[in-house]
Formats: sequence, C-alpha cells, structure tokens
Amino acid sequence: MHAIILNALDCSDMQRLTEPRSKQAPPSGWTEFCVRNSVETMRLNGFVISLCVALVSASQPLHGQENVSADKQFSEWRTKAEKGDAEAQFTVGYFYAVGQGVAKDEIEAVKWYRKAADQNLAGAQFNLASCYDRGQGVAKDMTEAVKWYRKAADQNLALAQFNLGSCYMHGEGVALNEMEAVKWYRKAAEQNCADAQYNLGRCYLRAQGVAQDNVEGYKWYLLSSAQGYEIAKASIAKLEAALPPKQVAEGKQRANDWLKNHPKP
Repeated sequence: MHAIILNALDCSDMQRLTEPRSKQAPPSGWTEFCVRNSVETMRLNGFVISLCVALVSASQPLHGQENVSADKQFSEWRTKAEKGDAEAQFTVGYFYAVGQGVAKDEIEAVKWYRKAADQNLAGAQFNLASCYDRGQGVAKDMTEAVKWYRKAADQNLALAQFNLGSCYMHGEGVALNEMEAVKWYRKAAEQNCADAQYNLGRCYLRAQGVAQDNVEGYKWYLLSSAQGYEIAKASIAKLEAALPPKQVAEGKQRANDWLKNHPKP
C-alpha cells in the first residue's frame, strides 16, 4: 500500500542537551551556531491516504457535479468497508476525517481507521496514531499513539518511523531515549524523509543519542536541503561558515555518495 502525506505541519522547540558532547574540539563559532540554530522538526501532524484515494481526488468532476460524485465515491467505499476490506475501511476513515462525500466526523474516522489498523494496514495505523497524538476523535493518549506509530514503523512507513523517533526524543508516550530516537530517525532518513534527515543531522551536530560528528551532521543537512526542506536550507550557510573547509568538502562528498547509492525511484 502506497501512502501520501497530506497537511504536514512543522513545529520547533529548544531542547536542553542531555547527552555529554564528545571531546572533539568544536570549530570557531560552533557554540554560537548551536545556540542560534536549535530548531527541531517535531512530529508530522498530517494524515496519509492510499494511492487509490489520491487518484480519485485528482480526477475532479465537472463544476456542479462535485457533491454527487463525492457522495457516490463514499457510498462505494463504504459498501466495500462494511464487507471487511481494509483498504476501503482506511479510505472511509479518511473521508470522515476530512468531510469528503460525507459530513466530517472525527469519531467515525477513528472507528474506521481502527478497523483497518487492526488488519495491519500501515497507513491506517499511522492515521490512528495521529488521532491519539492530536486528540482528534479520541482522547489524547500518547501511549496509544506510540503503540500505533510503532506498528506502522515496523512495517517500514517512514512517516511513522520519524514520529516514533520524535516521541523517543521528547519522552512522549515512552521513556525518553535519544539513542532510540536516532535509530528511528535514521530508518526514516534512509528512506529519504527530509524531516528525518534534518533531525538526524541535528543529533550528530549536538551529540544527542550519537557521538558528535560535524561532517555527518552536515551531510544529512545537505540531503534534507536538497529536497527543498527550508529549515535545513536556512542552516546550511551558517553551518558552512562555522566548519573548516576540509569538513565542508568531506560532508559534500558523503552526501553525493549517499545520493549515488539511493537513486530516486
């Protein structure tokens, strides 16, 4: 099942370092850079939809027929969902969440997401986790959010891996564990998730859950920036000014090597 992120929102915060930095001497201006550039990407608060729903949404009817078409689509998906089709249950949940073809009802959205999630559909597990994370259609419960993020993350859904990493980084719904946060950020970053690449780079620069490695941190910032991620792009120039030219060159080489080994599909 392919999934697409919708309405992802980025947040930022300042977090006190809890892991000791390595004994590596920082370059000139490094302390100032870390203090002034401590923005972190928090959890992605959007929903995912199945590829088939994205295709339906992209195929818009003629003006004046939108409501009839949406109602018909919802009715067709609902019929399949009631027969136990997990993809259809997921889709019906999304329609209820956004009010497409039916009155918006977040409680009903959770109900249908759960049915699909119980059938091990990763996208539904992610959306159900997001509902618990945001208190949308269900009481906010970060322990439950982590439970469902983990189920989706174990199925290699990058967005879930990123959000699970964020939960570990901040001790939300699970004991704070920066090494676990880095583990999940890395899994998502290796799938070319720009948010995860940025946060993983930040962990290397700040020695959070991993030994400090300025070059590796710069590499991940470059990869995130290459995808147009604005927070990373804004940090690149300042980081390059703080690092020695040799480390800048090495970071660029590492980023290029990574791209060669991870061609876009």
